[in-house]
Amino acid sequence: MLMDTIPDRIYFKDLQSRFVRNNLAHARSFGATPEQCVGKTDFDFFSHEHAERAFADEQEIIRTGQPIIAKVERLSRRDGGRAWASSTKLPWRDASGQIIGTFGLSRDITAQKEAEEKLVEERNLLARSNAELEQFAYVASHDLQEPLRAVASCVQLLRKRYEGKLDARAEEFMTHAVDGTKRMQALITDLLAYSRVGTHAHAFEEVDCDEAVNDAIFNLSVAIQESGAAVKRETLPKVQADSTQLGQLFQNLIGNAVKFRAEQRPPEIAISAQRDGVDWVFKVADNGIGIEPQYYERIFRVFQRLHTRARYPGTGIGLAICKKIVERHGGRIWIESRPEQGTTFFFTLPATRQPPATHDEK
Repeated sequence: MLMDTIPDRIYFKDLQSRFVRNNLAHARSFGATPEQCVGKTDFDFFSHEHAERAFADEQEIIRTGQPIIAKVERLSRRDGGRAWASSTKLPWRDASGQIIGTFGLSRDITAQKEAEEKLVEERNLLARSNAELEQFAYVASHDLQEPLRAVASCVQLLRKRYEGKLDARAEEFMTHAVDGTKRMQALITDLLAYSRVGTHAHAFEEVDCDEAVNDAIFNLSVAIQESGAAVKRETLPKVQADSTQLGQLFQNLIGNAVKFRAEQRPPEIAISAQRDGVDWVFKVADNGIGIEPQYYERIFRVFQRLHTRARYPGTGIGLAICKKIVERHGGRIWIESRPEQGTTFFFTLPATRQPPATHDEK
């Protein structure tokens, strides 16, 4: 019989929800033959609770004529076995259209549900782990600041008290000690900022990206003026975002362009955005020193530096913060670059408005 070649479980029941016909797959799920199932009910195979639910569903179908489609349910058998199934039940009618029972098709989705449950469990575990790591980073960063301040203060007091009494080598040691504590303080501050992207975030609201860029340019005004940088931008859209983090994102990218400028020319930075389906694609382009392709992924990792601190100061966390901010907003960030010709950072944010015209500023 064709029904017996189908792996899904097919069955027919009368008005009292007794099995009238079962295919081979359905009977085997009970450890029986199709003939052995005839005349029995779900109460003979399933737990009382499950059988009562199934009986109520079938009586409702008989009463209303309305089917139940793809109902996901946990099956609990009398022998203790458990499984998941997607069940469809419909009214069974005779040639005159009179309802004479129900018939159903049940598909075993146990493997799928177990995989889903495992995925949810792993996600929850990862979320807890990330929260614990962020909390650890916050506590460690906060608690490490005080002893570093104490060390820096003591070294500076020693330098002041013994000024002119130490030889050049001792002065050099003092300088290294002070510089080392300052670098460590900067590293801890940036690590704290990185950990707080997720734990100390603000609610999303409509943010004008033009204003976010204005704030970033104002905060970087000294560096922009000293480097002779020119910032050219198109009028940018409004988006749903954390205004503080969006400002930090633009500030980090513009500051990055100013810092990694070419020696033979002043920085030129161009900021724009273009609608692409449901997203805005933002672009921050510069004419700086550029990046080799093999480093495209590495620069977004925490503490990853491509140059010495003597040439380009910093902690190597700025772009990691950018990546974390963009991902928190449901976007992604990437780069295109040519060594000695410049770098373009791209990032996406969900779109809310249509794109407008352009203007320049310096």
